[in-house]
Amino acid sequence: MTLNPNTTYQTVRGFGGMNGAGWIADLTAAQVNTAFGTGTGQVGLSIMRMRIDPDSAKWATQLPTAQLAKAKGVTLFASPWTPPAAWKSNNSLINGGTLLSSRYGDYAGHLLSFANYMSSGNAGLYAISIQNEPDWAPAYESCQWTGAQFVSFLQGQGSRFGSLKVIAPESLGFNKSLSDPMLNDATAVQHVDIIGGHLYGTTPSDYPLARSKGKELWMTEHYTDNTDANNWTAALPVAQELHRSMVSNYSAYVWWYIRRSYGLLTEDGAISKRGLVMSQYAKYVRPGDVRIAATEKPYSDVYVTAYKNSAGKIVVVAVNTGSSQRQLVLTLQAGSATSFAKTRTTATNSNEYAGTYAVSGGKATAYIDPSSVNTFVSQ
Repeated sequence: MTLNPNTTYQTVRGFGGMNGAGWIADLTAAQVNTAFGTGTGQVGLSIMRMRIDPDSAKWATQLPTAQLAKAKGVTLFASPWTPPAAWKSNNSLINGGTLLSSRYGDYAGHLLSFANYMSSGNAGLYAISIQNEPDWAPAYESCQWTGAQFVSFLQGQGSRFGSLKVIAPESLGFNKSLSDPMLNDATAVQHVDIIGGHLYGTTPSDYPLARSKGKELWMTEHYTDNTDANNWTAALPVAQELHRSMVSNYSAYVWWYIRRSYGLLTEDGAISKRGLVMSQYAKYVRPGDVRIAATEKPYSDVYVTAYKNSAGKIVVVAVNTGSSQRQLVLTLQAGSATSFAKTRTTATNSNEYAGTYAVSGGKATAYIDPSSVNTFVSQ
């Protein structure tokens, strides 16, 4: 399989998860280290998502972990599940409803006040979302938006966000009909920076219109099921989804809860198999790295992506979903690497060093186990 660092795709912003402070117990300081550290026994996450409570008196709940994560260089962003009830058509925090157009200015101020609060607490946000899952009206905090309403809001309020990046629409299933209108509106498109979406009921797919407008694609929430996060049969498909997200030109991939029975950490703070799968990407493909051309499917059951950083180091992630060991001949430009060090996660291995493969004549012949996720880092 061929690696071509001269053909580049998206810049990667990172891999992350949601901290559920206020809904579930906050992460402990030790769990923050486990989730966001890049050393042995750590996941390597570089993005943290948090909730914007409709009650500003409760914003302090988000601050302690955000401060710890920010101090580690983590990218922070926040999503609102609902505006205050009085600003909505149903006068309720739950069961959908819509934001009254007469309250657009108040709502923009509410979001900006949260951003200012976090910044004053040394936990400044990189980006802020307008609404979580605007195409869903469950019996918990929620608010519905149409594509036209996003356009109207951005036309009137978008300029107020300044250098703070705006994420929209965070659709339940990455529904492009909600984001197409803002991308096709000459004013609104200037005030949205990241097209974010979730993957419930759908699979990752490219969004050429968004990219043609200079917008990054972020997958801002998903979890696959409530199965025990240490179940390898359930964990391996997460690697496939990560792969598909990367080849769909997503710049970020954010799991739902960081710590949960189905999370990246289990309730006791240990790294789950899902977390180990994430770490095969997150620890080695770092913010600012760029995806490069690579033979995506050297076998029918092997999925490969490759990346490079500003120093020229190359990272290759290979997912083997089959039942056979596979040989990978990594072919690259002469002089760009002398060897590749491999780490792997399997049902019985946990992000462990698994040998070094020398480069000779522009090629390194490597092997990957059946049912495994493998990362090769050039030396």
